[in-house]
Amino acid sequence: MEQQLLAQMKEALDASVSTPLYLQLQQAIEKAIADKLLTHGTALPSERKMSLALGVSRVTVVKALALLHEQGVVVKKHGKGTLVNLPVHYNLSGGGFSSQLQRKGEVSNRWLTRELVQAPSSIASELDLAEGAMISKIKRVRLVDGMPVSIETMYIPECFLPRPDLLEGSLYAHWRDQGIKPYDQDYSLSIYTPSPEEARMLEIPPGSPLMKIILKSQDSKGRVLEYGSAICRSDFYNFEFKVRA
Repeated sequence: MEQQLLAQMKEALDASVSTPLYLQLQQAIEKAIADKLLTHGTALPSERKMSLALGVSRVTVVKALALLHEQGVVVKKHGKGTLVNLPVHYNLSGGGFSSQLQRKGEVSNRWLTRELVQAPSSIASELDLAEGAMISKIKRVRLVDGMPVSIETMYIPECFLPRPDLLEGSLYAHWRDQGIKPYDQDYSLSIYTPSPEEARMLEIPPGSPLMKIILKSQDSKGRVLEYGSAICRSDFYNFEFKVRA
């Protein structure tokens, strides 16, 4: 992949035109991002390697990276080099995960659980159900362009999702087809330290701080549609709130 990246960037450079080489290199890196040769968190080749492979001075590479850094497209991290920085600006009042993140790349799921279970007392009380009532439990790792970005665990009354095993993609898209629409949503956010297994599933170093979101949705009649949580990579998400004054 690195060789393909360097080859594409070298092909984009033309010393015979009036555009400075550092601007051409900046544009070549931006194109590599648009073509998904570079994704969020990907390390760029070192300045020395780019200079040698592209046949340009190190000053040219430094100036191109400086422009990208000013735009927030890349960041420098000690011990890791220059990383592509494309966090998702996720609006908590702006709809579901799939609808918002599909604009950033290919959204997919790694399913862990899709089953009907008996509600324990703590979950039943959140769903306004009796203890032991049947509910759907869905747990999945959410991925964007193959990168795991969050782990979501949701509990849903059986009447709103009687066949969790048939759910493949967006829960909200499925509900929309059924005429079900969240009306009120309550969020609680906190810092969360993942377990070793959660860190492994998200492909992050153990102990990395995450953002934990607890969500409860109701329909226009006040019926609870879902209750659960998502633990999200803090290096991938920028959470936004929009409220009316």
